[in-house]
Amino acid sequence: MLTSFTFWLVVLAVLVAYLCVSVSRRHRAAEQARLRAIDREFPPRAFDTSAIAPQIRRVRQDYAASAHQRWRSAHYRSELFAAARRLVTSFAYFRRTRHEHELHKPDAS
Repeated sequence: MLTSFTFWLVVLAVLVAYLCVSVSRRHRAAEQARLRAIDREFPPRAFDTSAIAPQIRRVRQDYAASAHQRWRSAHYRSELFAAARRLVTSFAYFRRTRHEHELHKPDAS
């Protein structure tokens, strides 16, 4: 009796181990397929430092002067506020639920 119980316990342990290995391999294959799809959609490319080299050189030479040089125009701020306004008004809470012709009718309540 003891040997048959031990035998079945070992068989159960082997089957559970096989199941765990099988699931982990399937998960790893799915993850690799997802990463390959991302690499196909967004191929890696090098960063071109020549575009920012003059600004870096200016910062290295005189940090204080280059830090005070950066200012944003009023146009930038107005565009930022307009973008924030569009974002907030696109939320469902701020959308009108009644049609325009219903707005001019007096409520019955």
